[in-house]
Amino acid sequence: MLKRIFFIATALLLAGAAFSQDNVRVEMFGKDKGTIKFINQNGQDFVEALPLAKILKMQTSWFGKSGQLNIKNSGGYFAVLREGRNTASVNGKTEPIGATMFTKNGALFAPLSFFRHGSVSKVHGYDVNFENGKIIIENFFTLERIGAQSGADSSKIIFRQKNNLKKSITPRGSTNIEVFFPGAIVKRAESLRIKDKFIERAKISQQKDGVLVSIFLNPAGKFWDLYQASGSTLVFEAAAAKITPAVFEEPAPAAAAPVKRPTVLEDGDAIELGEDFYADTPQKPAIESARPQPVIKPSITPAPVIDKRPGKKSRPIRVVIDPGHGGKDPGAVRSGVREKELNLAVAKHLHDLLKKDKDFEVRITRDNDTFIPLGNRAKAANDFKADIFISIHTNAAKRASANGFEVYFRSDKASSAEAAETAALENEALEYEGKSAASVSFADLLLKSLASNEFMNESSKIAGHIRNAVAKESRAIGIPVYGTGAIKQANFYVLKGINSPSILIEMGYISNTADRKRLNNKTTHQKMAQSIKDGLTSYAKAEGWK
Repeated sequence: MLKRIFFIATALLLAGAAFSQDNVRVEMFGKDKGTIKFINQNGQDFVEALPLAKILKMQTSWFGKSGQLNIKNSGGYFAVLREGRNTASVNGKTEPIGATMFTKNGALFAPLSFFRHGSVSKVHGYDVNFENGKIIIENFFTLERIGAQSGADSSKIIFRQKNNLKKSITPRGSTNIEVFFPGAIVKRAESLRIKDKFIERAKISQQKDGVLVSIFLNPAGKFWDLYQASGSTLVFEAAAAKITPAVFEEPAPAAAAPVKRPTVLEDGDAIELGEDFYADTPQKPAIESARPQPVIKPSITPAPVIDKRPGKKSRPIRVVIDPGHGGKDPGAVRSGVREKELNLAVAKHLHDLLKKDKDFEVRITRDNDTFIPLGNRAKAANDFKADIFISIHTNAAKRASANGFEVYFRSDKASSAEAAETAALENEALEYEGKSAASVSFADLLLKSLASNEFMNESSKIAGHIRNAVAKESRAIGIPVYGTGAIKQANFYVLKGINSPSILIEMGYISNTADRKRLNNKTTHQKMAQSIKDGLTSYAKAEGWK
């Protein structure tokens, strides 16, 4: 009886409460995920919990009679939401969610804050917000670059921070400034080419313990400062004279209509390719952010930064070459031919070629038959502060007819079933470390994958240049290159956690008789290495390194 009175009272309360209901669009990593029901009740945002949980890739169980929703994931997260309660049971513990849940038309509505700040967002690393009339889902972050300005008297790089982030500043000589934000998570790791009078370029990268911003000054940038222009805005400014911090004005939020942001690939995989050899590949359109941008009022009239092809860089391009497998891990083996030996032979030739070129600075992860854990290969690249990481492999397939040269860049979602099979084969190297790809926890990889995701654009460019160079010499090498289909995406563990553009080359198929014969030939090793080097040289010229 008391329970019945409670629900009647709750229904009357909801009926009299001030609320508005609407269907709102959900956008995840820029991709439209459809609509869900949304209610603003007395200033509190509620969402239909079940469809939003599914969009967040959770498993759900709905019990309509009791008004209970169970959500879980494969990593052991389990939460129970129930109407009439302002708490959730999460892995057996009570978690406050800020408002009382209710059902309407047979659906459970939970506070949006549960998905935004609660354990759901923490377990997946998602940031869930209601902006400009729609729900926006993106990777959780605490720091983002929101603009850059270039003018006659100074240059600025503008950041937005969530909370008041700690930071340490370390000058590396007179032209390189490093700013480290401990514990921060960057929204987008990127290499920014400014090439004006004061700032040459900047690199923003996600480290395991925070965010590193490296800024490279030009000779005219004799003075610089990093100052807080408002509570949430940081400005790095470089100039020829002493700097007076700019006045910051927070613009009034603009009432923007919902904008559909179309993408080409699946969640998180949209990239800008933009090379001639991708002419038959649809591209992600450029999109202006609907978020109001800060306005900086300096003493000069700022000009927009143009991302143009830069001039010659001031240092060699750093390349790390990684011969796949090694030691107790032979890689694929067919007819007595072992992948690890083919990989090493070509990698050593490539290393020698790059070492002779003053425009390159090169390291190799192994120069003998040694086993190196996959994570250590990534660490070697990061310790060297590599600009490019190349892992060299030889493919294998169940079908003996499969053949040809391929080059991959990392993506959480494979571009084809064959690409997924290749990644699974290469990831088997984890077994020699006493673990499997499935056993590596999401928490261990979250920050690493956030960083490497942002290098997909540059990685795709490098892949294209190398594919082109190898295709030109395909007849001499004796291994076919099948057009743009030779460039693929897959989830290779060795490429995770590398703070630079990175690719994985599959020189040919050891499981194919013709490919294997060519790959087991010293002359082929030299020609393959030269073609890969030619591709790197082509990329370096296109990007202003040579």
